Formats: sequence, structure tokens, C-alpha cells
Amino acid sequence: MNGKPRTMTLAFALASGIAAASSTTMADVTVIPVTGAEVTSEISGTVEIVNVERRMLTIKTPDGRFHVIHAPEQAGRLDEIKIGNKLTITETEAVLVDLVKGPDEAAVGTTQETVVDRERGAKPAGTITDTMTLYGRIAAVDKANRKVSVQGAQETVDFTVNDPALLDELAVGDGVVATFIRSVKGKVEVR
Repeated sequence: MNGKPRTMTLAFALASGIAAASSTTMADVTVIPVTGAEVTSEISGTVEIVNVERRMLTIKTPDGRFHVIHAPEQAGRLDEIKIGNKLTITETEAVLVDLVKGPDEAAVGTTQETVVDRERGAKPAGTITDTMTLYGRIAAVDKANRKVSVQGAQETVDFTVNDPALLDELAVGDGVVATFIRSVKGKVEVR
């Protein structure tokens, strides 16, 4: 098996840039969910500094800490955020990993999409969602050593599989699809 040994976890698909998709109709393909997870964090505080040119904000949280936040180009109405406004940012990261079986299911590559949903209102608010889908194919399965090799767009990577029962579902040529979603929601309120 080629590549580096790794443990098959949620992060494997994200860090390695590998997964697989179908080039046939959905009727010909079986999708088996392997794993998924979601983590949400929130930061809230009072705006202390607004730098529109550099697209940076500094907020002070209730516990007295200062946080510098970079506002991406997609975040509009930055010039309407004022010192003293309350800013709440919620970030959610999720990953879904699926095994794809069926004729010609094992394409290799990556797709990426960004969607901006601006809320209407007196103050700036909205959500930016980045979705990256990584496609790869099973190149080898080593049940004795609980390892699987996955061919991605750039390289073949070896993974140690934590659950040996998963190996019974895998075959050379099967596809692996990992979808990574990062959603950042921001809302400004008048203090």
C-alpha cells in the first residue's frame, strides 16, 4: 500500500482531500453512511474597533477578552457596524463520510461551493456556508492489518480502520465521499 499510515477518523477525508462519487444515476448506486459529526462554537461581544479597509473587527467578550475577527469579502455591510454594537458569530463545522457502491461510482476529485445568505434588517446579519466535497476510491483493503488504501486526486493514502466490521463493507473500486461544511452566521445588534 502506498502513502502514509493514518487512523480512519472524521478528519481523514478533510486532511487528505479524498473521497468518491457516482457518475451513474442514483438508481444504480448504493450510498452507505459511514460516519458524521458536527461542532458548533459561538463568540459574542461588544464591537471595540472596526477597520473597514482591512476587513477586521475587534470585539470584547463579557469575560473581558478581546478577539480580532477577519470579515471575508462575502460579508457585506461591514461599514454599517459601529463601535458599541453587539456582535454574535456562530460557527458550525460538520463532516459526512459515505461509502458509495455501484457501477462507475468511484470518480476522483474535489468540488467546492460558497453560498451567502444575507438577512434583511436594520443591521448586518447573514450566513456564509462553504461546502467542500472530496471524492476518492478504495485502492486496496488489508483486513488482516485493518488498513485501507484510498486513491484521492493527489495521492493514495493508507488508513487504519478503527471498526474492523467496516472492512466487510469495503471493496477495491468502491467510492468514498467526504463532505465538509463550514457555516458562519453573524448578527449585529444595536446596544
